Amino acid sequence: MIFVFDLDGTISFDGKSISLELLESLTELSLKNQLIFASARPIRDMLPLLSAFPKELLIGGNGSIARNKQQQIEIVQPISAHDFLLIKKIITDQDLDYLVDSDWNYALLNRDEERAQINDKIDQCHLAKNVSLSEIDRAIKCNLLNPQSEIILHELKKLNLEIVRHEEAKSIDLTAKGVNKYTTLRQYFPKEEYIAFGNDDNDIQLLRHAELSIAVGSNQALDFADIHLNEKEILRYLEKIK
Repeated sequence: MIFVFDLDGTISFDGKSISLELLESLTELSLKNQLIFASARPIRDMLPLLSAFPKELLIGGNGSIARNKQQQIEIVQPISAHDFLLIKKIITDQDLDYLVDSDWNYALLNRDEERAQINDKIDQCHLAKNVSLSEIDRAIKCNLLNPQSEIILHELKKLNLEIVRHEEAKSIDLTAKGVNKYTTLRQYFPKEEYIAFGNDDNDIQLLRHAELSIAVGSNQALDFADIHLNEKEILRYLEKIK
């Protein structure tokens, strides 16, 4: 069976690591099953958490980038040049903080880390460079960190984008239209059944199409999931099914 796991809030609860107990359960599960990890993080920021799984398929940037089983990085679909230009205009006009990921490097402006709480999740292994926004030629994913006005959302909806709002963090994730974790999974596994674990709004499509869906936490957007677990219960569940 194929098992697809989100990272943050699903199997990683501090943004920096996966517990040894969970890693051991995942490793044992992988002996007889195929594991896939799918995250809002770009591949660059998934690697520090997943060094124990060097050959598994990684789906990053909410589906915009992947690492295949041959360990090659593949851009699935970048944001169009036209839309990225308008996103940058919105950022400038509204004085927004942001995290913009290109193929590998990134542009970060975060003036409120207490609220955003993302700095220590970005490029933990110092594999890339934090460059200026003007140096990003091709964006795969944009995260607007402080979009306070509904006007911003109204303007974004005019563009050809997938928009995921994070109410708790008050941030917005943007990828190219039609790109999400599920659509990218289907590029690699067109028809295979799978079991999915997730906790966030960006996991909705992944869980909706799963043979069995497991929601971790209390996100009401995932009320449709077949099974609901809290942080402590997921380890016991993996121990039961491995």
